Amino acid sequence: MPALFSIFTSTQAIGVSAAGFFLASTTSLSPFNLIPIAEQSKLSPAERAPLYGRMFFARGRPAFAGTALGGAAAFLTAYFNRPSDISPEHSRALLGAAGALLIAVPHTIISMVPIYKALADTTYSGTEVQAKERWNGLMKRFYTGNSVRLLLYATAYALGTYGLAVSQVTTIL
Repeated sequence: MPALFSIFTSTQAIGVSAAGFFLASTTSLSPFNLIPIAEQSKLSPAERAPLYGRMFFARGRPAFAGTALGGAAAFLTAYFNRPSDISPEHSRALLGAAGALLIAVPHTIISMVPIYKALADTTYSGTEVQAKERWNGLMKRFYTGNSVRLLLYATAYALGTYGLAVSQVTTIL
């Protein structure tokens, strides 16, 4: 197997793995996702806030940034190292997959980080009713923003998988 083809296929596989990680964790299939557990518990918003702070900022931020940028870089590396006989559809699929992962980064910074900070805020003062209303509003915004990311991750995963399938990897296997 030529070295160029080896780089081409391995970077595609890395990109698909990164997109798959995001897709699984966003749909709450990941063991690292505490949101469904915390939301179904009887914990008050004040008791949930430290859990969310740890999940979003202590664990989530480094994993998200590294994986999103690494996955996009892998798709772009595959695009720029593709053999000459790869079809234009495949090339566009790689660019689309990289673009979807890259769009998720500013979406998260602009739309989701303020929600994360508010969810992790343990100093909110107000009545229990006000705290619950505020929390419910934040969770509604969170799920809306997360739905956008889910669409982006599903797009990256689908395009990456399509690109890998049509790149003649199946003929080698």
